[in-house]
Formats: sequence, structure tokens, C-alpha cells
Amino acid sequence: MSPRLLLRLHRIGLIAMAYFGIFYVLVNSAAFPVIAGKTRASQEAFGHSVTVLGATFSWLLRLPVRPDTAAGYLQWRGYGFFAILFAAWGLFSACGAVRRDEDRGLVESWLSSGISRLRLLATRSLFFAVMSAEIVTLTGAAGWLGCLIAGTPAAVGGLVGESAALWALTLACFGIGLVVSQVVSDFRAAASAGSAVLVLMFLLDSIGRSSVHRAPFTDISVFFLFNQSNSVAPGGTFNIAATMLLFVIVAVATIVASLGFVRRDIGSGLIRTRPRRVADAHDASANPLLRIPVVRGLWIRRIGLLSWTAGMAVVAASVVLLVNITATFFASTPSLSPYLRGLPGDVHTVLLALIWLSFAQALVAIFAITCVSRWSGDDSSGVLEMQLAEPLPRWGVLGERAAELTVTVTLMSFAAMAVILALAPAEGISIDVGRMLSSTALLVPFALTFAAVGSLLAGWRPRVAVVVLSTIAVISYLVFELGPLFKWPDWADNLSVFQLYGTPLITSVFVGGLIAMLAIVVVGFGSAGVVLARRDVAA
Repeated sequence: MSPRLLLRLHRIGLIAMAYFGIFYVLVNSAAFPVIAGKTRASQEAFGHSVTVLGATFSWLLRLPVRPDTAAGYLQWRGYGFFAILFAAWGLFSACGAVRRDEDRGLVESWLSSGISRLRLLATRSLFFAVMSAEIVTLTGAAGWLGCLIAGTPAAVGGLVGESAALWALTLACFGIGLVVSQVVSDFRAAASAGSAVLVLMFLLDSIGRSSVHRAPFTDISVFFLFNQSNSVAPGGTFNIAATMLLFVIVAVATIVASLGFVRRDIGSGLIRTRPRRVADAHDASANPLLRIPVVRGLWIRRIGLLSWTAGMAVVAASVVLLVNITATFFASTPSLSPYLRGLPGDVHTVLLALIWLSFAQALVAIFAITCVSRWSGDDSSGVLEMQLAEPLPRWGVLGERAAELTVTVTLMSFAAMAVILALAPAEGISIDVGRMLSSTALLVPFALTFAAVGSLLAGWRPRVAVVVLSTIAVISYLVFELGPLFKWPDWADNLSVFQLYGTPLITSVFVGGLIAMLAIVVVGFGSAGVVLARRDVAA
């Protein structure tokens, strides 16, 4: 298999992880003097506050080490979070490399060309290992540069050791994904089962971190092995034995997955369920919902809609329950005031607005990007051609896509709003219901802004639509986050779609931003209609 083909198969994950990894560590390390202050006394006070906060969140992140330094803060907030992010990336990359490619018929085509199963799996694994090593290395280099900008350079040896541990964790989760993918029969089952395994391992390590007396069985987690190293922080250590054990897990998992791949049939798993006998059907479905525009799309994707709605509701509940803890931290750390953006009102309400709306914006933006990915896939998979053959006008397909996304985002957003309004009084958080309604409603044009740009890209260049739109989203979010910290001018802040949304839960609706978002929606979908009408399907 050519490297170009492999790069194309993994391009979305590689680009997303490179963007996020580099910019996340660069921002969190370079902005340390802005957050913690430039004097040693203020940094020590900040470090004490982070230590107290870290003990509260020990179930999520390992305890901080020397958070009064840029390197220590990067170790806690950067690499502590990367344990979750890179593990998930490794797992889903493995599931996609095995099961998604089989679902598409690619594996069968490759095997028919003469390549052996062992060589195919080894090639995919080796390519991911090389590319993930490059991304982990670039992330470490960005962390070193950020600490240098902050005025407190991090030890190169410590960054190398922590990068090695992070790479080993990523590959171990990739190996786990390979094994799980041999057992089940499709991508969805592999992703679900693999996620369950990772969540179980994370919970085991979380229980161990949060317990006074650590139980021996909690040490079997790959996250426990990774957390044995904290060499980025001054005075931290790199545990060679734990890192080598992660590489042993990689080797064993890859061998087991290879044996399973050789023994099973293509399109099936090692565990086979007896198929249910169903009479062949040659007539169109009698379901009346499939004949109603917009409703048919919602019905077909009802499981995904319910999953997104439930997930957003869970995030909303988590944010409400964490606001009081975060407010105490902000009250004891005046240097964090730039994060509050000078917004008026009670700190609890301000934090709810900033934290929840940031999560909500991120979730609906990700949802819009996934919809654009599906629209781009419809172009090459033949779905769009079948829709146009019904017949449906091309502008009708575009309008139905926009309407379906609008309904879905509305349901997701207002379900989460109901959860917040139900839980906030018990937590002592005062919320203006009218502003809560307006802030929730504004999430719809916000999501449509990304969808409009993505629709234009999907109609013009379907293959690069997701990559370009993801890049725009990441840059937009970074501008939104960095602007208040580095006191950029208003015109620079307004280049971000997140900034155009405003803070309607605290302040009045940003009318100019709303007009700008609606203009992007109209121009984006209008241009997408023109492009789609002039371009041949799958061209």
C-alpha cells in the first residue's frame, strides 16, 4: 500500500490531532504568565490554587506537580488531558482501519490484489505508529516553545520522556482497537465495545487516584501506566518500566489481532451471532414517515439524534454541578480574571455562561462538521445520485439538509437548556430564563454558519470539505480563546464565529454578530446551491 493512500485514509484524524495538539500545548504554556502572573509570588499563589483544584478533580486528572511553573502547568492541564484525547484517537483509528474499511469493501479489494492479511495489518499499524510519533513529537516541540515564550524553558529530556509515554499509550489503545475489531462484525460495534473498554480502564485508574488505599486491580489500566510518568514538570520522573510495559501491550495486542484477522472471514467477527431469518422484501417500505421531507432524514438517523441529544444533556448537567467548585477557584485566583472577559454579574452565572456556552458551541460545531462529512460522503457513495433520481431538485436536497440540521440542533439545545433550568436552582445559580432562551436559540444560526460553509465546500470539493471546515473551526476557536488573554482588538476577535455568537446569557444579544452569522448562512447555502447545480455528481 502506498504511503499516499494511507495518508489519505488517516488524513482527518492526523490533521485534527496535529492542529489540536500543537495549539493546545502552545497556548497553555505560552499563556502561563498571563494566567498566573509574572511575579514569583503570584505564580506560587496560583500554583497553590491549582493544587487545591487538582485534588478536587483527581478523578479526572492526575494530581498536579509544580503547577507554579509553566512546565508543571503544562504537565497537568496539557498532558493530563492528552491521556484521554490520544487514547481515543488511537482506538478509533484502529477501528476505522479494520472495520470501516471492511464496511466500504476496501479490505476485500486490497486482499484480492495479492497482499497478505498479515502484511496489510502490519502496514496499517506501522503507518499509524510513524504518523502518531510525528504528531506526539510536534506536540512536545510546541510545548517546549510555549514554555520558552513563557520565560521558563522546560527540560528537553522531560518532554522527550513524556512524549514517549504518550506515544506508547496511543499505540496501546490502537492495539486494543485492533483486537476489539477482530471480535465484532462492524465499525459501530467495534467503536462501542472499544470505547467501553477504555472507559472501564479510565474508571479503574480514576478509582485508584481518588482512593486513600489503592486497590491492586486498578493498576491493570493503560492510563495507570501512562500516569507513572510526569517528567515535563520540574522534579517529575519518567518511568521507563511502565512505558516499556505499554509497548509490550502494543506488541501482544497486535499479534493477537493478526491471528484473529487470519482466522476470521471478511465482513464478520470472531464472535458470530446467528442471523435472524427475515423474509425477503421487494416492495418499498410502508412507513409513512419516509415520504415526508425532513422527517424521513430525522427518522433514518433517529438513533444518532437521540445520542447527540442525550450527550449534550449530560454535558449540561456536568457543567452545572461543577460551577460552584470552579467559582471558588476563580475567587481565590484573581489572576484568572481575564478568563471572565470582564462580564458583569455573579461569578457563578458568568462561569455557567462561559463554560456551558463554550461546550454547547463546540458540540453543535462538531455536529455540523459531522453532517458535512456525511453530505460529502453522499456525493461519492451514490446516495446523492439516488436522491436526485427520485426525482428531487438539487436545491431541494440542499434545503432538506439545512432543515434537518436545524431541527436536530434545536432539539439538542433545548433539551440541554431544560436540564440546566432544572438543576441550577439546587446549586444556587440564578438564571434569567429569557436570556437562557435567547442564548439557546442562537445556537441554531451558529450551527448553520458552519453548515453553510461546509455545504459550499461539500458541493465544490467534497474530498477536502471536512478538513478545511475543521481547520476553520479550530482557528476560529483559538482566536476566541486567545483574544481576551492577549487583549487583541475587537476587529480581530470578531473574525471568530464563536465571538459573533456573543455572551447572550449575561449581556444583550450581539445584533451585529447575529446579522453576520445570518449573512454567512444565506450566502453559504446560496452559493452551495449554485455550485451543486453546475457540478456533476461524484465529479
